Amino acid sequence: MFVLNSEIQIIRPIPLANAGAKVMRRVHEVEIEDDFRKLETTATVKLPTTARLVRSGEYLSEVETAKEFGVGDEIVIKLGYDGELHEEFHGFVKKVHPTTPLKIECEDATWLLKRKNLKASFKATTLKALLTFILADTGITLEAEPPGVSFTHFYFKNVSAAKALQKLKDEYGLTMYFNGFKKLFVGISSDSDDVLVKYRFGENVIDHDLIWENEDDVRLRVKAVNVKPDNTQQEVTVGDEDGEQRTLFFYDLESKGDLERKALEEMRKLRYSGYRGSFTAFLRPVCRVGNVVEIQDPDFPERDGKYLVEKLTVTYGEGGGRRRVTPGLKLST
Repeated sequence: MFVLNSEIQIIRPIPLANAGAKVMRRVHEVEIEDDFRKLETTATVKLPTTARLVRSGEYLSEVETAKEFGVGDEIVIKLGYDGELHEEFHGFVKKVHPTTPLKIECEDATWLLKRKNLKASFKATTLKALLTFILADTGITLEAEPPGVSFTHFYFKNVSAAKALQKLKDEYGLTMYFNGFKKLFVGISSDSDDVLVKYRFGENVIDHDLIWENEDDVRLRVKAVNVKPDNTQQEVTVGDEDGEQRTLFFYDLESKGDLERKALEEMRKLRYSGYRGSFTAFLRPVCRVGNVVEIQDPDFPERDGKYLVEKLTVTYGEGGGRRRVTPGLKLST
């Protein structure tokens, strides 16, 4: 039988009072939300209002938990079984609620970006130059080379660095998320889609609301957007009038006809026979947004397939440790 373990490390910067790292291994609840469509990952932690202060294995005293940290402190959440812990979250304390148990809200490195304001205009610039400007002096670095997108003009009008990144993500169809602490990935697809995690009904899937849909029953409407270097856009829409809408982005295509052909090609990829919904598993195996999950059903092996992970919710508490996985685009059978 596996024994659940947790470790909450809170690091208070110097020269604040009680500076340094503190580790807490008693926790009431943890919930972590990560969504491929959003820039930030968030976490909520509920801790005892008092904690035992131990140094070198020797008990020193009882302390009030709320006095040991504050807004802006760095926080690392590790969860696992039998002492084998994996980092599930690394970010900052966003808000402290003086309740019983003590509740703290946390946010990844997006917290730093919300504290930087931008006001600037650019001519003949690139996506990389814009990202470099947005991230300057935040301590956040680009994990990989971003797509080679160019703009003849671009401006930021009194917005936070976080909103500027979300604007680029939403309006230009970019994949954007933190892959490690203060390491921002910006691309067209995930950089971790070569990581495969296997789930099998009856083994490591606890429950699910997955529904199998046949390709012929999928109603889909695709809006395709062609972004020109001068920041103007062309749009075409194909598919079913009453279908679920997806928006896809392309860059510097020559004509509207090219855009429509691209839209039809992508719609054929999106209209697949496969699972829609989500499932709940244990904390092991470890799975992240952007990874690929292979879903296997021993009763219907013909339905086995691989999907890109779109959303994750990790929970930890008296009810155990759980990972709620929402698969998105089907990659293969």
